[in-house]
Amino acid sequence: MYKLFKISGLVLTLLLLHMYNANSQSSSSPYSLFGLGSLETSSLGPGKGMGGTSIAFRSATYLNISNPASFSGLDSLVSIFEIGLFGKYTSYASFTKNQSSIDANFRYVVMGFRITPWLATSFGFAPYSTIGYNINTKSDVEGSNLKYSKVFSGDGGINRTFLSTSFKITKNLALGVNASWLFGNITHRELSETYYYTLEDVTYLSNFHLNYGLNYRFAINENNFSVGLIFGDSKKLNAKNTTTIKTNTETEVIRGRSSKYSIPRNFGAGLAYERGFFQAGIDFERSLWEGTEFKNSGIRSRNCDRISAGVEFPSFGPNKGTGRMLLYRVGAEYRESYFIINNTPIDYYALSFGTGIPLKGVLSTVNVSVELGQNGVKKKDLFRENFVTVHLDLSLRDLWFIKRRYL
Repeated sequence: MYKLFKISGLVLTLLLLHMYNANSQSSSSPYSLFGLGSLETSSLGPGKGMGGTSIAFRSATYLNISNPASFSGLDSLVSIFEIGLFGKYTSYASFTKNQSSIDANFRYVVMGFRITPWLATSFGFAPYSTIGYNINTKSDVEGSNLKYSKVFSGDGGINRTFLSTSFKITKNLALGVNASWLFGNITHRELSETYYYTLEDVTYLSNFHLNYGLNYRFAINENNFSVGLIFGDSKKLNAKNTTTIKTNTETEVIRGRSSKYSIPRNFGAGLAYERGFFQAGIDFERSLWEGTEFKNSGIRSRNCDRISAGVEFPSFGPNKGTGRMLLYRVGAEYRESYFIINNTPIDYYALSFGTGIPLKGVLSTVNVSVELGQNGVKKKDLFRENFVTVHLDLSLRDLWFIKRRYL
């Protein structure tokens, strides 16, 4: 009965945090103005310290939601509950001005455990995309040389609630399927204090989405290798749009239209190497966004790639192999945006460093990583984002399913 209450309590925590997170996406990037916004990677705590590299790794002492087949690596006695947070400092640089912003928020809540020797599962939620921008501009007053101020802003994004299942087919081969419920809203606003109006366009999006994974593990002497494959088909999102104009005296709905948004087909592959407490991996992903339409004629979509690599190694000395052993991580990531602005690609580069710190007396770990990078370019009226992101992941592990014997 105690175990049942324990499980119920954690599930309730997931749902409550889910309701909170659905309305508290956090992002500050003018590039999130386009399409579904800034896309989020699916790597969790340890993967963040290795440049987001995770496709080929099996979940063992931590969870890996990048590949639903990874949960076949979970220990049959251990259940894992992970909470992720982040804080981000960003500076924006163009040829005319510089400014900065600070963001912080929850990132994900995930839980995973093994059900039978051949079946494991995980569930939780994480953001798929985020939108957050605030742009001040000047517009001409028609028929004169005067100008007035306008502000364009936006917020929202797509949330992802998921249930993943991993099937162990043979000792070395596992297949996985992930069922996600995608939902959220995209809000764009235009306002002017001069003419006392606010124009607000809100699109509510939702639909189910399936994606799949494979993990194959083999050994050569004492060297262990894993190959990971992932695939997700394209999916149109159900959209409901409302546009309103607000003045000092009234609020009027001026149109409701059908919007076209979709999740692209994507696939990826990863290779991981492990020996003792050392592991390394490399990932490649491609998303087929080409053909997506934007309202602005200067914006066009493209197929985009993501490449990352990372390593994890233990601390040296007497703590190696003990419950006080630290794990260090280093990685790098290159990511293309799914849009091109005025024939200029917007690309993302980052280096990451992290560590796993065991908590004394328990099975749990705190994973901390720092990501240094840039996004965009400072040319053709565009701007470059330089950022520092701190990721904090609390991985709680408990021996839920152990059977105690009394003599």
